[in-house]
Amino acid sequence: MVKTEICKGDKVQFVSGYGRNYVDEKTKKPVVCTVLKVDRIKGLAVLDMPRQKAKRGEQEKPRKGVEVWKTVRYNPKSGEAGGLKIQKRPVHVSNLKIVEKAERREFGAKA
Repeated sequence: MVKTEICKGDKVQFVSGYGRNYVDEKTKKPVVCTVLKVDRIKGLAVLDMPRQKAKRGEQEKPRKGVEVWKTVRYNPKSGEAGGLKIQKRPVHVSNLKIVEKAERREFGAKA
């Protein structure tokens, strides 16, 4: 079990790892991500990275270290197409720094 202050909904930046190379093109500052899920036993967090714009006619590529291609089959029930999809990969919490804390919710409160 890893002790961390990172919680779901926090805004974080990369301190080390592959993510530290991602910079916001407008502000020229490191990318700020939102935490979607935290696994405290393994010490991993799943992040929602802001989308990078793909050039016209090109397919969007996954970000190295944070996202990966996943092969998906066609689902006839939902009509969802198959092929390659981008899946989020977990990042260790030691590679992250909190920029802004999320609003805390009461235990058992529905959101």
